[in-house]
Amino acid sequence: MSAWVKLYPAAFRREFGDEVADAYREATRGASGRARMLEAVDVAGHALRLRLGLGSAGRAGRLLAAVAPFALVAVGAAAMSWARMYATVVTISGGFGFGDVFPQLMAAHLAAVLGAALALAGRWTAGAWTALAGVVAGIAIDAVRLGTDLVGSTLLFGLPPLVLALVAVLCPPDLRPTPRTRTRAGVVAVLAWTAVMAGTLLVLPVSYALPALKFAVPAAGGLLLAGRQAFARLRTAPAVLLAGLPLMFFGVHPGGANTLVLTGALGLLLVAAAVVSIRRRRGGQNPLVGG
Repeated sequence: MSAWVKLYPAAFRREFGDEVADAYREATRGASGRARMLEAVDVAGHALRLRLGLGSAGRAGRLLAAVAPFALVAVGAAAMSWARMYATVVTISGGFGFGDVFPQLMAAHLAAVLGAALALAGRWTAGAWTALAGVVAGIAIDAVRLGTDLVGSTLLFGLPPLVLALVAVLCPPDLRPTPRTRTRAGVVAVLAWTAVMAGTLLVLPVSYALPALKFAVPAAGGLLLAGRQAFARLRTAPAVLLAGLPLMFFGVHPGGANTLVLTGALGLLLVAAAVVSIRRRRGGQNPLVGG
């Protein structure tokens, strides 16, 4: 366990290192390899949050928790829209530019989609790490596919979802959204619904009328999964903007909204941020959730 303790800041390690080590040994005594791995991931995540000052008591940690569900929605919807785009390109061109990596690339994006749905349904740790793994796998596959052209592609398509997936992973555990689906059968149902939705979008005719659907449909599904509680946490203007801007960005890359739609969406987002800020100063209820 000494390796995990060393991840903590020195001051914390001196004061609480022995307690962390003892707690880890107690939690993993007689546990399976999977349970030990999950416990180690939790310890590593806690250490990283402390190093970055992202605990639940701080303003940054609370902002991270407010934005995290929307970050996952953006990651999942973007991965789905890119999977759809790649499927379209392969259908039209017969695989030009993808070689033998197309199945792996699709699997990586679908892992990100299912990971986002799993986290939003209530299995936050497993889902957030699955989404992150899907994003990292997609970047790695692009590194093989693109070679020296990787930098531009990564900055546009890889880095933003990587940052957003890390936001979800680093969300303080005690501020994570309350599970929307508490039973195993419910989680399986959510994943099945997500898989059916993803499959439906992938097999739609290449020339279907509204290209924005490849992002809008999974984004709407993700927001439905996130539910009212996610919007209730958007109590400050920065939280509203940080929650909404990734959805707008990925709605345009690759390709959905035109300039008029983008301008209108940005205007609505700025208005929502201003209204939330005014209501907060007056001590009113969050207008994004009504009631």
